[in-house]
Amino acid sequence: MKITYLISAHQDPGHFGRLVKSLYVNNVTTFFVHIDKKSDIHSFRMVLPDELHSSVVFLNLRYSVNWGGYSQCEYQKELIRTVFECGESFDRCFFISGLDYPLWSNECIINYLRDNPDKEFIKGMDLTNCFAPSKMQTRVVKYHYRDFFIGVNNNTRRLLIGMIREVLYFLGIRKNNYIVNEVGNRLNVYCGSSWWCLSYNCMRHIYEVICKEKHFETYFKTALAPDELMIQTIVFNSVYKDKCILHEGEYPGLVGLTPLHYIEYEGAIAVWTERDFDKLVSSGKMFCRKLMSGVSDGLVEKIDKYRAGGKI
Repeated sequence: MKITYLISAHQDPGHFGRLVKSLYVNNVTTFFVHIDKKSDIHSFRMVLPDELHSSVVFLNLRYSVNWGGYSQCEYQKELIRTVFECGESFDRCFFISGLDYPLWSNECIINYLRDNPDKEFIKGMDLTNCFAPSKMQTRVVKYHYRDFFIGVNNNTRRLLIGMIREVLYFLGIRKNNYIVNEVGNRLNVYCGSSWWCLSYNCMRHIYEVICKEKHFETYFKTALAPDELMIQTIVFNSVYKDKCILHEGEYPGLVGLTPLHYIEYEGAIAVWTERDFDKLVSSGKMFCRKLMSGVSDGLVEKIDKYRAGGKI
Protein backbone atom coordinates (compact mmCIF):
# COMPACT_ATOMS: atom_id res chain seq x y z
CA MET A 1 0.00 0.00 0.00
CA LYS A 2 1.33 3.37 -1.08
CA ILE A 3 -0.50 6.47 0.13
CA THR A 4 0.03 10.10 -0.76
CA TYR A 5 -1.35 13.02 1.20
CA LEU A 6 -1.92 16.23 -0.74
CA ILE A 7 -1.90 19.04 1.81
CA SER A 8 -2.80 22.70 1.48
CA ALA A 9 -1.57 24.96 4.27
CA HIS A 10 -1.31 28.66 4.92
CA GLN A 11 -0.91 29.02 8.69
CA ASP A 12 0.25 27.29 11.88
CA PRO A 13 3.50 25.55 10.84
CA GLY A 14 3.65 23.89 14.28
CA HIS A 15 0.42 21.99 13.76
CA PHE A 16 1.40 21.19 10.17
CA GLY A 17 4.53 19.49 11.50
CA ARG A 18 2.52 17.44 13.99
CA LEU A 19 0.08 16.44 11.25
CA VAL A 20 2.79 15.15 8.91
CA LYS A 21 4.55 13.26 11.71
CA SER A 22 1.26 11.68 12.81
CA LEU A 23 0.55 10.30 9.31
CA TYR A 24 4.07 9.25 8.35
CA VAL A 25 4.62 5.54 7.78
CA ASN A 26 7.99 4.47 6.43
CA ASN A 27 7.84 3.22 2.82
CA VAL A 28 4.09 3.88 2.73
CA THR A 29 3.35 7.61 2.86
CA THR A 30 4.49 10.53 0.73
CA PHE A 31 3.36 14.13 1.19
CA PHE A 32 2.88 16.81 -1.47
CA VAL A 33 2.40 20.22 0.09
CA HIS A 34 1.20 23.57 -1.22
CA ILE A 35 1.98 26.54 1.00
CA ASP A 36 0.08 29.72 0.24
CA LYS A 37 2.37 32.19 -1.51
CA LYS A 38 1.53 34.79 1.14
CA SER A 39 3.01 32.53 3.85
CA ASP A 40 6.64 31.89 4.80
CA ILE A 41 7.44 28.45 3.39
CA HIS A 42 10.65 28.15 5.40
CA SER A 43 8.71 28.06 8.67
CA PHE A 44 6.89 24.97 7.36
CA ARG A 45 10.09 23.26 6.26
CA MET A 46 11.80 23.89 9.60
CA VAL A 47 9.23 22.01 11.71
CA LEU A 48 9.92 18.69 9.99
CA PRO A 49 12.58 16.34 11.41
CA ASP A 50 15.40 15.37 9.05
CA GLU A 51 14.08 11.85 8.49
CA LEU A 52 10.85 13.17 6.99
CA HIS A 53 12.31 15.60 4.46
CA SER A 54 12.71 12.97 1.74
CA SER A 55 9.02 12.07 2.07
CA VAL A 56 7.69 15.64 1.90
CA VAL A 57 7.60 17.51 -1.42
CA PHE A 58 6.91 21.23 -1.19
CA LEU A 59 5.52 22.63 -4.43
CA ASN A 60 7.76 25.16 -6.14
CA LEU A 61 4.86 26.77 -7.96
CA ARG A 62 2.76 28.45 -5.28
CA TYR A 63 -0.44 30.47 -5.54
CA SER A 64 -1.70 33.37 -3.50
CA VAL A 65 -4.99 31.82 -2.45
CA ASN A 66 -8.21 33.76 -2.01
CA TRP A 67 -11.11 32.10 -0.25
CA GLY A 68 -13.90 31.23 -2.65
CA GLY A 69 -11.80 31.97 -5.74
CA TYR A 70 -10.42 29.86 -8.55
CA SER A 71 -6.97 30.20 -6.98
CA GLN A 72 -8.09 27.32 -4.75
CA CYS A 73 -8.51 25.15 -7.84
CA GLU A 74 -5.13 26.29 -9.13
CA TYR A 75 -3.28 24.77 -6.21
CA GLN A 76 -5.45 21.64 -6.40
CA LYS A 77 -4.41 21.24 -10.03
CA GLU A 78 -0.74 21.84 -9.21
CA LEU A 79 -0.77 19.26 -6.43
CA ILE A 80 -2.36 16.69 -8.73
CA ARG A 81 0.05 17.51 -11.54
CA THR A 82 3.05 17.09 -9.22
CA VAL A 83 1.81 13.67 -8.12
CA PHE A 84 1.68 12.40 -11.69
CA GLU A 85 5.00 13.86 -12.69
CA CYS A 86 6.95 12.57 -9.67
CA GLY A 87 7.67 9.18 -11.25
CA GLU A 88 6.00 7.16 -8.51
CA SER A 89 2.53 5.60 -8.38
CA PHE A 90 0.24 5.35 -5.36
CA ASP A 91 -2.73 3.25 -4.34
CA ARG A 92 -4.59 6.08 -2.64
CA CYS A 93 -4.49 9.87 -2.73
CA PHE A 94 -5.87 11.96 0.13
CA PHE A 95 -6.57 15.66 -0.06
CA ILE A 96 -6.47 17.32 3.38
CA SER A 97 -5.66 20.69 4.92
CA GLY A 98 -2.80 21.66 7.19
CA LEU A 99 -5.24 22.12 10.08
CA ASP A 100 -6.59 18.55 9.98
CA TYR A 101 -5.65 15.72 12.30
CA PRO A 102 -6.21 11.96 12.07
CA LEU A 103 -8.50 10.23 14.56
CA TRP A 104 -7.77 6.72 13.28
CA SER A 105 -4.43 5.03 13.71
CA ASN A 106 -2.33 4.67 10.56
CA GLU A 107 -2.83 0.90 10.72
CA CYS A 108 -6.60 1.33 10.76
CA ILE A 109 -6.47 3.79 7.86
CA ILE A 110 -4.36 1.42 5.76
CA ASN A 111 -6.49 -1.62 6.58
CA TYR A 112 -9.71 0.23 5.79
CA LEU A 113 -8.39 1.30 2.39
CA ARG A 114 -7.30 -2.27 1.65
CA ASP A 115 -10.74 -3.57 2.60
CA ASN A 116 -12.45 -1.08 0.26
CA PRO A 117 -10.33 -1.12 -2.90
CA ASP A 118 -13.16 -0.12 -5.25
CA LYS A 119 -14.61 2.75 -3.23
CA GLU A 120 -13.93 6.42 -3.97
CA PHE A 121 -14.19 8.41 -0.77
CA ILE A 122 -15.68 11.55 -2.21
CA LYS A 123 -19.23 12.74 -1.62
CA GLY A 124 -21.26 14.96 -3.90
CA MET A 125 -24.71 16.16 -4.80
CA ASP A 126 -26.17 17.32 -8.08
CA LEU A 127 -26.08 21.11 -7.80
CA THR A 128 -27.60 21.59 -11.25
CA ASN A 129 -30.87 20.15 -9.94
CA CYS A 130 -30.66 21.57 -6.42
CA PHE A 131 -33.12 24.42 -5.88
CA ALA A 132 -33.53 24.29 -2.09
CA PRO A 133 -32.20 26.53 -0.73
CA SER A 134 -32.23 28.84 -3.73
CA LYS A 135 -28.81 30.26 -2.87
CA MET A 136 -27.21 27.04 -4.10
CA GLN A 137 -27.97 28.02 -7.70
CA THR A 138 -26.22 31.37 -7.23
CA ARG A 139 -22.91 29.57 -6.66
CA VAL A 140 -22.78 28.83 -10.37
CA VAL A 141 -25.24 31.03 -12.29
CA LYS A 142 -23.90 34.29 -10.84
CA TYR A 143 -20.46 35.55 -11.84
CA HIS A 144 -18.12 35.53 -8.83
CA TYR A 145 -14.84 37.38 -9.41
CA ARG A 146 -13.19 36.37 -6.14
CA ASP A 147 -9.64 36.54 -7.54
CA PHE A 148 -10.03 40.05 -8.97
CA PHE A 149 -9.04 43.42 -7.49
CA ILE A 150 -6.13 41.94 -5.54
CA GLY A 151 -4.27 44.66 -3.67
CA VAL A 152 -7.38 46.75 -3.18
CA ASN A 153 -8.60 47.40 0.37
CA ASN A 154 -10.54 44.32 1.53
CA ASN A 155 -13.79 46.15 2.19
CA THR A 156 -13.59 47.94 -1.15
CA ARG A 157 -12.70 44.68 -2.88
CA ARG A 158 -15.71 42.86 -1.43
CA LEU A 159 -17.94 45.75 -2.43
CA LEU A 160 -16.67 45.72 -6.02
CA ILE A 161 -16.97 41.94 -6.36
CA GLY A 162 -20.49 41.96 -4.93
CA MET A 163 -21.60 44.92 -7.03
CA ILE A 164 -20.40 43.36 -10.29
CA ARG A 165 -22.02 40.03 -9.38
CA GLU A 166 -25.42 41.54 -8.63
CA VAL A 167 -25.45 44.03 -11.51
CA LEU A 168 -24.67 41.31 -14.05
CA TYR A 169 -27.35 39.08 -12.55
CA PHE A 170 -29.90 41.93 -12.62
CA LEU A 171 -29.10 42.55 -16.28
CA GLY A 172 -29.74 38.90 -17.07
CA ILE A 173 -26.07 38.08 -17.66
CA ARG A 174 -25.94 34.66 -16.09
CA LYS A 175 -24.21 31.34 -16.59
CA ASN A 176 -25.91 28.04 -17.23
CA ASN A 177 -26.15 25.82 -14.17
CA TYR A 178 -24.46 23.08 -16.18
CA ILE A 179 -21.34 22.73 -18.35
CA VAL A 180 -21.25 21.96 -22.05
CA ASN A 181 -18.06 20.10 -22.95
CA GLU A 182 -16.05 20.32 -26.15
CA VAL A 183 -18.17 17.73 -27.96
CA GLY A 184 -21.46 19.31 -26.94
CA ASN A 185 -22.42 17.02 -24.05
CA ARG A 186 -24.12 18.54 -21.04
CA LEU A 187 -22.44 17.91 -17.68
CA ASN A 188 -24.30 18.55 -14.44
CA VAL A 189 -22.39 20.45 -11.75
CA TYR A 190 -21.78 18.64 -8.45
CA CYS A 191 -20.74 20.08 -5.12
CA GLY A 192 -19.09 18.57 -2.09
CA SER A 193 -16.16 19.00 0.26
CA SER A 194 -12.54 19.83 -0.58
CA TRP A 195 -11.34 16.86 1.50
CA TRP A 196 -11.48 13.38 0.02
CA CYS A 197 -9.56 10.18 -0.76
CA LEU A 198 -9.42 8.76 -4.28
CA SER A 199 -7.81 5.86 -6.08
CA TYR A 200 -4.79 6.49 -8.27
CA ASN A 201 -6.75 5.66 -11.43
CA CYS A 202 -9.53 8.09 -10.53
CA MET A 203 -6.93 10.77 -9.83
CA ARG A 204 -5.33 10.06 -13.19
CA HIS A 205 -8.68 10.63 -14.87
CA ILE A 206 -8.99 13.99 -13.09
CA TYR A 207 -5.45 14.91 -14.13
CA GLU A 208 -6.14 14.11 -17.78
CA VAL A 209 -9.40 16.07 -17.76
CA ILE A 210 -8.01 19.24 -16.19
CA CYS A 211 -5.04 19.16 -18.59
CA LYS A 212 -7.07 18.70 -21.75
CA GLU A 213 -10.61 20.00 -21.22
CA LYS A 214 -10.42 23.75 -20.76
CA HIS A 215 -14.19 24.22 -20.39
CA PHE A 216 -13.87 23.27 -16.72
CA GLU A 217 -11.45 26.12 -16.05
CA THR A 218 -13.59 28.55 -18.07
CA TYR A 219 -16.70 27.64 -16.11
CA PHE A 220 -15.32 27.44 -12.59
CA LYS A 221 -13.18 30.57 -12.76
CA THR A 222 -16.30 32.58 -11.91
CA ALA A 223 -18.05 30.11 -9.58
CA LEU A 224 -18.16 30.52 -5.79
CA ALA A 225 -15.82 28.17 -3.91
CA PRO A 226 -14.98 26.11 -7.01
CA ASP A 227 -12.61 23.90 -5.00
CA GLU A 228 -15.82 22.28 -3.72
CA LEU A 229 -17.19 21.91 -7.24
CA MET A 230 -14.59 21.14 -9.90
CA ILE A 231 -13.26 17.77 -8.67
CA GLN A 232 -16.76 16.54 -7.81
CA THR A 233 -18.09 17.59 -11.23
CA ILE A 234 -15.30 15.75 -13.03
CA VAL A 235 -15.66 12.56 -10.98
CA PHE A 236 -19.47 12.40 -10.93
CA ASN A 237 -19.54 12.81 -14.72
CA SER A 238 -17.10 9.92 -15.20
CA VAL A 239 -17.03 6.13 -15.11
CA TYR A 240 -16.12 6.42 -11.41
CA LYS A 241 -19.43 7.96 -10.36
CA ASP A 242 -20.95 4.68 -9.16
CA LYS A 243 -18.00 4.16 -6.82
CA CYS A 244 -18.53 7.54 -5.17
CA ILE A 245 -20.96 8.64 -2.45
CA LEU A 246 -23.98 10.43 -3.92
CA HIS A 247 -26.19 12.57 -1.71
CA GLU A 248 -29.76 12.92 -2.91
CA GLY A 249 -32.34 15.35 -1.59
CA GLU A 250 -31.99 18.85 -0.19
CA TYR A 251 -28.60 20.42 0.37
CA PRO A 252 -27.29 19.04 3.71
CA GLY A 253 -24.62 21.69 4.25
CA LEU A 254 -20.86 21.24 4.14
CA VAL A 255 -20.97 18.92 7.14
CA GLY A 256 -23.26 16.50 5.31
CA LEU A 257 -21.02 16.44 2.24
CA THR A 258 -17.74 15.73 4.05
CA PRO A 259 -17.18 11.95 4.06
CA LEU A 260 -13.94 11.49 6.01
CA HIS A 261 -13.71 14.51 8.31
CA TYR A 262 -15.68 15.46 11.39
CA ILE A 263 -16.42 19.16 11.25
CA GLU A 264 -18.96 21.58 12.63
CA TYR A 265 -19.82 24.65 10.61
CA GLU A 266 -21.74 27.69 11.81
CA GLY A 267 -20.50 30.41 9.48
CA ALA A 268 -16.97 29.18 10.13
CA ILE A 269 -15.43 25.81 10.92
CA ALA A 270 -15.14 25.27 14.68
CA VAL A 271 -11.69 24.87 16.27
CA TRP A 272 -11.56 21.76 18.46
CA THR A 273 -10.20 21.67 22.01
CA GLU A 274 -9.49 18.96 24.56
CA ARG A 275 -13.10 18.98 25.80
CA ASP A 276 -14.23 17.79 22.35
CA PHE A 277 -12.21 14.56 22.49
CA ASP A 278 -15.08 12.17 23.25
CA LYS A 279 -17.28 13.66 20.56
CA LEU A 280 -14.53 13.41 17.95
CA VAL A 281 -13.47 9.82 18.59
CA SER A 282 -17.09 8.62 18.76
CA SER A 283 -17.90 10.27 15.41
CA GLY A 284 -16.48 7.35 13.43
CA LYS A 285 -14.72 9.79 11.09
CA MET A 286 -11.14 9.26 9.98
CA PHE A 287 -10.05 12.88 10.49
CA CYS A 288 -11.18 15.99 12.30
CA ARG A 289 -10.91 19.62 11.30
CA LYS A 290 -9.75 22.01 12.55
CA LEU A 291 -7.03 22.07 15.19
CA MET A 292 -4.66 24.91 16.02
CA SER A 293 -1.52 25.33 18.12
CA GLY A 294 -2.11 26.90 21.51
CA VAL A 295 -5.79 25.96 21.40
CA SER A 296 -5.81 22.26 20.56
CA ASP A 297 -2.54 21.08 22.13
CA GLY A 298 -4.22 19.06 24.88
CA LEU A 299 -6.54 17.49 22.32
CA VAL A 300 -3.63 16.46 20.10
CA GLU A 301 -1.96 14.72 23.06
CA LYS A 302 -5.13 12.77 23.87
CA ILE A 303 -5.66 11.80 20.23
CA ASP A 304 -2.04 10.64 19.93
CA LYS A 305 -2.48 8.34 22.93
CA TYR A 306 -5.76 7.06 21.51
CA ARG A 307 -4.22 6.35 18.13
CA ALA A 308 -1.23 4.62 19.72
CA GLY A 309 -3.69 2.05 21.06
CA GLY A 310 -4.63 1.17 17.48
CA LYS A 311 -8.21 2.27 17.96
CA ILE A 312 -10.45 3.89 15.37
